[in-house]
Amino acid sequence: MEEYNVDDVLKTIFDVNDTNWKPSDKIPLIAKEIEHLKNDFKSFLASTEYDMASILEESAELCSETQHLAEDMELCKLEIEQETMADVLKSLANRDQLQKELQSITFALNIVEDVLHCGEYVNEFDDGREAMSYSRSVEAVYDLMQHADTAAEGFQSLELYNNIKQTATAISDRLHVDMYREWSLMINWSTKASTRKKIININLKFDEPLVVIDVLNALDRSGKLVKKVEEFSLFLLKDCMLPIIHGDATVYAESEQVLTITIMHRPNYRPGYDSVLANLRTLIHFLSNTLNIDFRRDTTIMRMIGKETSETFREILIKDCLIDTIPNNLNDLQTYGRITTDIHTFQKFLLQHKFATDDFSILDYLNDLDILFANKSSMHFLETARAIMLKDLSSTMSIGVEHMPNTPISLKTDQEGAEAIGILDKTIPKSMFFFPRCMISKTAQELLDLAYGIMEQAVQCADVVCKKMYSTTRLVFELYDAVVPYHHENYLQTIPQYVALFHNNCMYLAHNLQIMGDKWLILMEGRELDYPINFVDLVQKMRDLGYRHLTIHMQQQRKQILDNIRSSDLNCIVVKDVLSDNAEAAIRQCLRQLHLLKNVWIGVFPKNVFTRLMATLVNMFLDELIHRVCTVEDISMEMATQLTEMYTIVVQKAPQLFQAPEDIEQHVQSWIKLQELIFILGGSLKDIENHWQDGAGPLAIHFRNEELRSLIKALFQNTQMRANLLSKIK
Repeated sequence: MEEYNVDDVLKTIFDVNDTNWKPSDKIPLIAKEIEHLKNDFKSFLASTEYDMASILEESAELCSETQHLAEDMELCKLEIEQETMADVLKSLANRDQLQKELQSITFALNIVEDVLHCGEYVNEFDDGREAMSYSRSVEAVYDLMQHADTAAEGFQSLELYNNIKQTATAISDRLHVDMYREWSLMINWSTKASTRKKIININLKFDEPLVVIDVLNALDRSGKLVKKVEEFSLFLLKDCMLPIIHGDATVYAESEQVLTITIMHRPNYRPGYDSVLANLRTLIHFLSNTLNIDFRRDTTIMRMIGKETSETFREILIKDCLIDTIPNNLNDLQTYGRITTDIHTFQKFLLQHKFATDDFSILDYLNDLDILFANKSSMHFLETARAIMLKDLSSTMSIGVEHMPNTPISLKTDQEGAEAIGILDKTIPKSMFFFPRCMISKTAQELLDLAYGIMEQAVQCADVVCKKMYSTTRLVFELYDAVVPYHHENYLQTIPQYVALFHNNCMYLAHNLQIMGDKWLILMEGRELDYPINFVDLVQKMRDLGYRHLTIHMQQQRKQILDNIRSSDLNCIVVKDVLSDNAEAAIRQCLRQLHLLKNVWIGVFPKNVFTRLMATLVNMFLDELIHRVCTVEDISMEMATQLTEMYTIVVQKAPQLFQAPEDIEQHVQSWIKLQELIFILGGSLKDIENHWQDGAGPLAIHFRNEELRSLIKALFQNTQMRANLLSKIK
């Protein structure tokens, strides 16, 4: 039978170009086609080799048989629902009951099994105790306690659980007591202290290694070993190592089991590094011989002690001992390698005796050796400077030149250089290069020598040291301002010689500070510096320091002179007709005071400074004497005579207060005025008029018109001659 193509048949019946067809026209064509197909199908069936009738019959039988099977299955379903399901439900109920019974049996079995395990652990503990093995006993007790805490559900509800816990705790506590006793027998120490010394005895008894290892393992298993080692380590660090580092200690190993440390009480004592290292070697060697027993893999008591103490020990050893070995001068620094060798050997000793690990180092501080050397030197120089400043100022020496040279600077140089030297000679004062003859304290020269010593050391060192030394030198002079005035305060307030010496010291130091920076730069020639070197800013500070204390003392001397005068009758001329003896006594007292200052100051101050200071005080004294008279409105003849006699004493004595009598005329402004006042007190109106010389005489030069008029009114009665003279003085 050929393949039937429906699309071709439809294209034949229906023309796609014909749009006006009707269904009635096409139905006969379709019916015809269907009839044709039926005929073809019949022909196909007739020609096929299959027996279609037999197939249809067999199919009908199969359908009938299937129907019967379906009916049988329906009956089976009904039977299962009615009878079998009841039996299944009953079986399920029995299974649940069996499961519950099984769970109950399992629960009880687990509890019984845990009880058996607990019994086994108790038996193991008994075996360990009989074998005198702390480690087995501890292991059994801890396994018992751990198993009791992790036992099956319900075990902890049993009374047996509480009994086991209590028993295990009691056994554990008893074991700890026994193990602590064994530890104390192996490691113990005692301390005996008195007012002079402290004696420490350390006893290590590890005679039976197996017993020792057993005790250590037991302590380790119970978690108590770390605590005991920490306790022993703290004792070693605090009571043994630190006193050895800080004090006078002697370490002596009497035997392999006994060590004695004797610590003498010596305040402010610092032992040498070599004795410290030797004592520490003895202590660590003694500990290492006994405590380096491996009770666990790569674990010993010595290692544990090192782990606990090595870091703190290293820091303290470096800070309080090894740092002190760093020298404070360049010569000792060059031989410092011997000390570093000793320290390196000691470090290897610590590693060999298992006190320290491979990453332990006590030589790290040498990485900053230059900085440490600079700091140590700086501290040494500052301490030395302070000690110098605390010395007595009265130990003196003479310095300076008697006369400033007037000859110009002469150097062999080219024309341009000669012109520069000439300008320098004209513009810079000679005082910058020469200091006048005077007395200074020896301490000032010592301090200056120290500063130059610092400079000489600095230029030979690395830049970081040099910079530190420069700063230290500046600090020395700044320290002078902070220390000397306060330490010598009482002397500077009461003793004129101290004030003079302190003033000269300040001036001398300031003089040297002017050129110290240039000297330093000359020595540093060829080196590149990232900081300026200059001491000029300290010059005025140092001068002001001397000026300030000298000014304070001058004010005290002035006050004393004024108090002497104002406490006498010279302060009461207005209300007295005759002065008592205390007036002359006050004047003589002031002269004695000035004479004492002369004896103290002459030869101490430079000549020009002494002259100016004495002139200042004498001029103030004379001004006060003149002022006492010039402010009085009425002076009797008797009082004028007394004043003349007293003031004449001053005129006779005052020139003796100077190195040269003529100095008083040159430097004391009121000197001539006092002499003229004496002339007025003892002279007549005619003498005064002659001395006045119509405003051209000495009286007109040294007295103001008001002062002269006031004196004339106070000394002379109101006469026509006085009126005429007063009319001339206007």
